[in-house]
Amino acid sequence: MDLINILIIGSAVALILLLWIIVGVRHLSHLNSAYKDKWESLSSPLRKRHDLLPNFVETLRIHDQGQEALIGKLIAVRQKAARDYSSGITKIECEYDFSKGIHEIIGLAAGLPGLAKDTNFLELRTEFEYLGRDIEEKSKEYNDAVRLYNKHSRFVLIHPLAVIFRYHRADIFEVEV
Repeated sequence: MDLINILIIGSAVALILLLWIIVGVRHLSHLNSAYKDKWESLSSPLRKRHDLLPNFVETLRIHDQGQEALIGKLIAVRQKAARDYSSGITKIECEYDFSKGIHEIIGLAAGLPGLAKDTNFLELRTEFEYLGRDIEEKSKEYNDAVRLYNKHSRFVLIHPLAVIFRYHRADIFEVEV
């Protein structure tokens, strides 16, 4: 009787451990893919914003030749941000610098009367503002998914599985748009 009871208890413990692993890994996998799907949704307007920059730069060059240093810096940041499509701290820093550069150029329009009245510039500025709102909305959704993923991966019962199966902490995407 003792051997049978030990086998039953051992089997029950093994079954519970197996179920814990299966459920925990599936849960982490689901949350991981959810935040990655949100990243794909966010990266689309980011790419559109990168694609608008050449038109924006050419419009600025027509009205002010003295801003080549700012334009060169913005183009370099755009190239760096466009190369890195994965979420992470480097992408976040590049997008922050890119947003800051766009805001600087839009701020220049106040000092250049010809640029402030150029219809192409006004359309591009409107497009950047629309994309900024879209990026802000989608980054909020992405950040919510990342916070949920990070919170669950640090949960006492799931954290050992996150460590064993290498579910690493994800970065929040906070950038001025």
